[in-house]
Amino acid sequence: MGTPSPLVGRLLHVRMRVNDLERTVAFYRDILGLTETRRIVSPRGSKIAYLKVSGSETELEVTEYKASGTVVVPPDLVHLAFRVENMDRTLERLRDLSVPVTDGPTETESSVFAFIDAPEGYEIELIAPRSPAGR
Repeated sequence: MGTPSPLVGRLLHVRMRVNDLERTVAFYRDILGLTETRRIVSPRGSKIAYLKVSGSETELEVTEYKASGTVVVPPDLVHLAFRVENMDRTLERLRDLSVPVTDGPTETESSVFAFIDAPEGYEIELIAPRSPAGR
């Protein structure tokens, strides 16, 4: 018996439900630089915005649906990881924007990473390649 062909193809989007769509979209757009690609209202009334990172086909689907109740994100449940080119410049920009770093920066053999929190408490990991001379 051979290896079965994959059941799925590429990852299209990741959905995150939030309490405040506008605040969350502003964070991903203005702080992290994602581009809003479209907005819709679903048949059941969910407000949905799709965001995209330059150079990636996967979208972030941000959904506000008041009828489901308040979103409470438990600590360490899920995080999104984004590549950054230079950790020092990234940390400086975050400071300028008054975005606190919640963990790190931490160096590994090949990278430097740090965490920030998005609105609603979702964790964001920022990862920079580590140059041979350090950060």
